[in-house]
Amino acid sequence: MPMNQVLDDDAYHVMLCFLDNQHSLEKPANADNLLFLKNDWWLADTAVIETISYKKGGWEVYLTFANYKRPLQLIVRQIIRCYNEGKARTAAYYMRRMAAKDQRGTLTIAVKDLNLCIN
Repeated sequence: MPMNQVLDDDAYHVMLCFLDNQHSLEKPANADNLLFLKNDWWLADTAVIETISYKKGGWEVYLTFANYKRPLQLIVRQIIRCYNEGKARTAAYYMRRMAAKDQRGTLTIAVKDLNLCIN
């Protein structure tokens, strides 16, 4: 069974702190700042991370597409909702494998990849 790709807790915490700081300190973004969502060429170089969460009586499967060259460039999409945890885990595994460029799961994102300077 291949190793799952995960965004470790430290990287997630640092990313949330960075986004909170940016929200409170930075100026509002322009429409040009979100052009990368329209230009989806970068999705070919992404690490795909599956997440399963229990909400309102069902298990929701999310796929996170994170550019391993620029880890703050990511998209999270809800893929499916299951009412059985086993089915959700199976669906998440196969959907990640189908979506991932590197199906072996060797592309990972770590906190050092974010290259953040928090002052």
